[in-house]
Amino acid sequence: MAQPTPQQNEELGALLPFPRGTLAEAVTVAAAEVEPTAPALDGELLTEDEYRRTRARRLAEQAVARLPAQWQTPESRREAGVALAGRVAVVPVRFPAAVGRGVAVSARAWWQWVRVADFYSAAKAVDRLADRWQEIAVIRRRRGVISVVSAGSALLGGTATELAAGSVPLLVAGGVLSAGFALVGRHKDGAGGRKTVMGGARTLAFTMGGDNLVEAFRAAGAIGKTEGLLFVQRPVNDRLGWTVVIDLPPSRKASDVIAKREALASALAVDEVRLILDRVRGDKGHAGRITLWVGHSDPYSAPPVPSPLATAASWDLWAPVPFGATARGTAVTLPVVWTSLLIGAIPRQGKTFVARLPITAAALDPHVRLIIADGKSGKDFKPFEQVAHRYIRGARESDGRRLIAVLEECAADVADRFDRLSDMDDDLCPESKVTPQITRDPAFGMPLTVIGIDEIQNYLGLDTPLDEDSPKGKRVGQRICELLTYIAKTGPAAGFSLILATQKPDAKVIPDGLRGQLGTRFALKTMTYQASETILGAGTYKAGMDSSRLLTSHKGVGLLLGADGETDLDAGVATTVRTHLLHIAQIRAACERGRALREEAGTLTGDAAGARDLAALDPDAVARLADEVQAVTDAPAVEPVDAELLPEVLALLANVLGDDEHGVVAVAELAERIDWTAKALGEALRRAGVPSAGKKRVTPGGAPVSVVDVSAIRTALGG
Repeated sequence: MAQPTPQQNEELGALLPFPRGTLAEAVTVAAAEVEPTAPALDGELLTEDEYRRTRARRLAEQAVARLPAQWQTPESRREAGVALAGRVAVVPVRFPAAVGRGVAVSARAWWQWVRVADFYSAAKAVDRLADRWQEIAVIRRRRGVISVVSAGSALLGGTATELAAGSVPLLVAGGVLSAGFALVGRHKDGAGGRKTVMGGARTLAFTMGGDNLVEAFRAAGAIGKTEGLLFVQRPVNDRLGWTVVIDLPPSRKASDVIAKREALASALAVDEVRLILDRVRGDKGHAGRITLWVGHSDPYSAPPVPSPLATAASWDLWAPVPFGATARGTAVTLPVVWTSLLIGAIPRQGKTFVARLPITAAALDPHVRLIIADGKSGKDFKPFEQVAHRYIRGARESDGRRLIAVLEECAADVADRFDRLSDMDDDLCPESKVTPQITRDPAFGMPLTVIGIDEIQNYLGLDTPLDEDSPKGKRVGQRICELLTYIAKTGPAAGFSLILATQKPDAKVIPDGLRGQLGTRFALKTMTYQASETILGAGTYKAGMDSSRLLTSHKGVGLLLGADGETDLDAGVATTVRTHLLHIAQIRAACERGRALREEAGTLTGDAAGARDLAALDPDAVARLADEVQAVTDAPAVEPVDAELLPEVLALLANVLGDDEHGVVAVAELAERIDWTAKALGEALRRAGVPSAGKKRVTPGGAPVSVVDVSAIRTALGG
């Protein structure tokens, strides 16, 4: 473009409200001083008055932006003003205390100076105290004399001032000295026994700022030192805490950040119970997007929420049961149909209270058959005796044998239901599973059946011989475990659900064959991360799910995880839930309502109806049941592990290992299958806990190559 002539510049300069000069200078001035947000269209000429108003507004906005955060908006100014007024109101109380602290600090500093404490300590540290003792003594005497002379001079000067000029100079000097002592004795960071005071009210708004949050992620090792975060949404502050949606750098995964929750909580200076990290799934999320929530206070310190079951007239067990709420107040429900539940915790953490929630819902459904075995012999489950088809209280040998008979009755019923379901037409039974219509119609005789067993370890640990004539044969506890495993594996489709609770979550107590069939897990406070993994499943500790980190004071708080894909629970990340509270008096009233409903519907059966005798099983059914139970228990025990809980290398290898592949295989060959390098694969396998084969295989060319045992990989995969 041709440059304007001097004459054109002169003519345009007369029209523009800018200093005379070239057209380029005028345009530069206009571009620099008029913001895009100014109330003028691009290219519009401004009058002198409009320019001054725009410039004044811009300068005001810049001045506000330079203020501390708590003074930038009307709301924050109001809050800061209230805080400032509060601090001013307590000055008469806090000033004397600050003066007292200042006097104490000053006196301590003076005494350290007189005693030559620094010199003394240095000489003692290098074993030269004897050589320096004479010199230290001289300095101490000199400083003592200086102190006495200074104090005497101050006293004489004060007396002379009082006689010559009155008390006003002394009062002024005393005020200045008091202010100095108050300044020395003010609350300061790092001073022992002193409260930290920041410039302005300390709120989570300070912590949740963009720069501070990025620094926290870097300090926790969640992102690299040169990486940043992308805020998908602006931080939102509600009555419970801060919420922000973040996109991680392309090289980072949400699951890795979630596993670093404790480190991130430390970087944010909050307890981990106040920090919740959730991966954003579905169309609105991806593998690198997370929701971060930081509570204003401990979300589990408030009184527990009463269960809606306490006042429910009835309940349909096909609907999920009200279970509790998350730290953010989101309601959590527990599905009972199609799955079984394992609850584990150390004593006095609310395990029994939790187990009674779904069982109470079952008691309120007149079309549910309830079977209860209380291995603690207490009164915790006694109210259910009013509605239970079978009720066992105690874990003596006789109780264990009755439990076997009850479970054999249930197992035979499971097998019989499958026979009848297979003969039904597709409209009534479309998927070889019970339906609400089938379970509610007494003509079919297939009600939903819930088997609740508290302190399951007391039954599984019964070491009495099952056959008294064969003392070295199968034990009573083994038989109970076999039957529970069969029901847990095959029963959900036939309408059977297990609810097992234990205060001893140990792999020896609850074998893998049984534990692996329980699709829903709830872990309250445990002592070790190994006990947490026993409940939640293999791989959960590495994924950041550890119930041993829960606080003992948070009774009824635990990690809820779905492990079988049959329910709406997330199988990838456990949800921290504070369960509802349901007192035994409320449970007793609910059972009374449930009994009345059963009497009205004609579904009160078994022990609750006075029929304690068990019907003898058909010999053919007994033989078939024995074969089916044996087949289930002989099958290899596999602890289900969700692919998202596995280290990346194991998840990739799970897709390339053949079912019939055994023995050792070259690391380079496996690396080629997943498009990795042999070195990277070997290091990743070691981090995932896969041991080396301990030897190398020699290739036809004579070069040794590293190998790994396929069985070791399968063990790490949980199979």
